[in-house]
Amino acid sequence: MNMNLSISDIFAKFDKNKDGKISCEEFRDAIHALSPTIPSDKLVVMFNQLDTNGDGKIDAAEFASCMDQIVKLYDIDCDGKISANELYVVMTGLGEKCTVESCMEMVRAFDADGDGCISFEEFKTLMYISK
Repeated sequence: MNMNLSISDIFAKFDKNKDGKISCEEFRDAIHALSPTIPSDKLVVMFNQLDTNGDGKIDAAEFASCMDQIVKLYDIDCDGKISANELYVVMTGLGEKCTVESCMEMVRAFDADGDGCISFEEFKTLMYISK
């Protein structure tokens, strides 16, 4: 896995029609690839919160801010890493049906440095290959 992904690499992966912006449909498809059971109404709310200029699309600047906010959302103890327990708390809070064990498996799958957590770089890889 490429551990040197940029935010623009991930943005390009989400921007399926390559118009330089992420539509609500592109956002929904990308997030459902990561968490397929998140209700559509929650995704619309998330999209609208990330679309800070209200134009109905997420541009590159809004997306960069989004990535930072997503990592902060999952990083409950603010140590710069996402543990399996943190992943479980957030995913179940979003309505995802998962277990601590399944979250541990996900962390192991993307924990390139073997520290038992997902760093920001590892999270970018997760976001990139999940879509």
